[in-house]
Amino acid sequence: MKRIILFCTVVLMMAILLADLAVGAGKRVVILPFYDDSGYRGPWKLYYEVPEMLGDMLMDDYFFIVPMDSVIDAMGDKKKKSALTKFFNLFRNIKAEQKLLSDLEVLTVGRKFDADYAIFGIIDQFKFKRQGAGDVIVGGYKSYVANVELSGVRVLRVSDGTPMGTVRGESEKTERGLGLEIMGKPRKRDLEFYSLDSLDFRSKRFLNTLMGQATVEALNKVQKEVRAIITLPDTAWYAEKKFKVVSSTDGVISINAGSADGVKAGDKFRVFASESGILVGKINVTTVWADHLSKAEVLEGRDAIRDGDIIMPER
Repeated sequence: MKRIILFCTVVLMMAILLADLAVGAGKRVVILPFYDDSGYRGPWKLYYEVPEMLGDMLMDDYFFIVPMDSVIDAMGDKKKKSALTKFFNLFRNIKAEQKLLSDLEVLTVGRKFDADYAIFGIIDQFKFKRQGAGDVIVGGYKSYVANVELSGVRVLRVSDGTPMGTVRGESEKTERGLGLEIMGKPRKRDLEFYSLDSLDFRSKRFLNTLMGQATVEALNKVQKEVRAIITLPDTAWYAEKKFKVVSSTDGVISINAGSADGVKAGDKFRVFASESGILVGKINVTTVWADHLSKAEVLEGRDAIRDGDIIMPER
């Protein structure tokens, strides 16, 4: 029995150690509440919910995102409010309670968590509109427009306060031409229009709405740009992932690393022979095709690069 307990203890300690190493091998990121300038007056706290959703999209085995609840606690704010407070907040100007943070304030929060990068931004638009024509009782036409815009999403390197870049994401989803309404019978989008605020933000039902789709699309653009501007993952991370040459034909190279891996056009990689590990060439990314696929041109070693050769970011 003692041996079993000892064995389980050792396994647990190793798991914790490996988890710590996994986090340490990547980048620690703090995403602060965004400034909500959209004019939205519903029950959702967009300034918390939107950046929290961005964090969910960024979180992987390379990016560790500090939980939003921890960030809020560090800022001295509280996310949870009573039902009565939430009700009265519907009639208050929540925007007036917000503050557009300075770089110094953002960095101060980032340093509390020993983060590598800190991110904050502005929510410019968050609207769901319905437009119609004709007599609804007899038969009418309606269209629905969901619009989400995020701007000024700034990425700061916490160690020295260097601004790494500013990105934006926007999406407009429109649904038209669904036919006539007969005798005022509500359609799916009508029900969605009137019941949207009753849904939990980021819930499956919300994500299936037109507004949810626009939100995901806008945030997806932001997260891809953020991955691209932070930095290429370090050499150890690339070595573990074993990114390589997929094909090499007449100086045109395909690699199994793309936008989801932080790769962007202009990135340069060294190429090492898969068997010997010897440096055989250098390539430059010209086009990012997909999350895990890019096209590159050969800068050095045109005749030496082979399929399966390992690539590493040039420093």
